[in-house]
Amino acid sequence: MRFGYTDKLQKPGRTLLSTALISVIGVTSVEAGEFRDEGLRAPVGYYQIPEASSSGSYDCEIVEPHRGSMNFTSKYQGSDNARNELNKEAYQAYQEASATIRRFEKQVIATANDYQVDGDGPEARACLIDNLNTWAEADALMPGDINHVGQAVRKWALAAAANAYLRVKSSAPENALDAAKVARIENWFARVADGVRDYYTDREPRKVNNHDYWAAWAVMASAVATDNYRDWQWSLGKFDQAMGQIASDGYLPKELSRENRALEYHNYAMQPLTLMAVFAEVNQAPVYGRYKETFELLAQNVVDGLEDPSTIEHITGHSQKIEGLSTAWGLAWMRPWAETWGPLPGMDGFLAEHAPVKNTRLGGDIEFLYRIEPRWPARGEPHPPGNVRIQY
Repeated sequence: MRFGYTDKLQKPGRTLLSTALISVIGVTSVEAGEFRDEGLRAPVGYYQIPEASSSGSYDCEIVEPHRGSMNFTSKYQGSDNARNELNKEAYQAYQEASATIRRFEKQVIATANDYQVDGDGPEARACLIDNLNTWAEADALMPGDINHVGQAVRKWALAAAANAYLRVKSSAPENALDAAKVARIENWFARVADGVRDYYTDREPRKVNNHDYWAAWAVMASAVATDNYRDWQWSLGKFDQAMGQIASDGYLPKELSRENRALEYHNYAMQPLTLMAVFAEVNQAPVYGRYKETFELLAQNVVDGLEDPSTIEHITGHSQKIEGLSTAWGLAWMRPWAETWGPLPGMDGFLAEHAPVKNTRLGGDIEFLYRIEPRWPARGEPHPPGNVRIQY
């Protein structure tokens, strides 16, 4: 049984993440509107305190920082305006050029999982900090030569790295992290976020699409990790912009323009949009409530399309590429949605089929972060973050 919680104990309900507002230090509840004084917060799952389950050495892999140009080849090179035809040679070139960055993304999230989920202890925690510190010392992801594909890669890397750091920072004991490394990492995050924000600010309306949503999610994760209210506000503004793009029928015109990949990119857009709305809910900025009708319509269209793409095929005039869409990482956005606002029709079936859902750029082990059940004592105060119970 889940219980909603604001400043008073409520009746049982679905609202978890918007109400379990727990200070990074201590266990006090938070009154609405206080988050600017108390600091930006992550959902309660990020604060789960790991219990060490093993002892001994931890095999720490430090990923050598990507150095030099981020002028990468697009996998859709040569495609028309729909940007929907994969160029296999260009994709191979892209994979090779960006391999180090993608390995870094996966490594930092895997290490956060090792620490927080598997209980690999202080060694795993230190490994994550050392990886991030190594990239910060190298001023990675800040090249002079970067094109639009490199900009995309940079924002995805920031999303993964900021989430990994946020998980460890939130759940680590007080004073457990090296202060000099923390300062260096957070300064680096701020500069990388500046680069992402600068590129995706004031873009021509015809160019604004899922990339902007991913940029906003990356900057938001970094903002919460570093308590940067300016970046937080920018991300909320980009979310507002995204909601304004939803047409009356509940589709995103820019993603529809991808023709036979329209469903793929609608689902892809739902990933950062959902997580931004969840983080906003936690911080007393309920954008979901503001855009409930159109946002739910968009989400339901995606769920329905994954079950039966005939409607979106009729709208676009193109058969949809559906192979590989229903995956544990592609549908990961459904878990935070379902746990925060309740599942939309069809969601439970997808989650049951593909759980446990995980997504590197959304935070890693999504089940661990969101499928939790706090225990509520009689007086109505939530227990410390370490006393949450995983449901799988």
